[in-house]
Amino acid sequence: MKNAFINLLKVKTIITLAITGVFVYLSVSNKLPIETTTMVIGMVFTYYFNKKDKGDDKNGSNE
Repeated sequence: MKNAFINLLKVKTIITLAITGVFVYLSVSNKLPIETTTMVIGMVFTYYFNKKDKGDDKNGSNE
């Protein structure tokens, strides 16, 4: 449980949640179309959660 909370405090998680909150707010307040919000949130989640940290590569490859 403690490790899960610590992982939530990682920078990439905070950035992702902040960006999601901003775009959801803009979408709900009709300042941005929902399609734009969905696209941007999808891109942010894809980038941050599919990106490997440099130290996490267990295969030994340098991609």
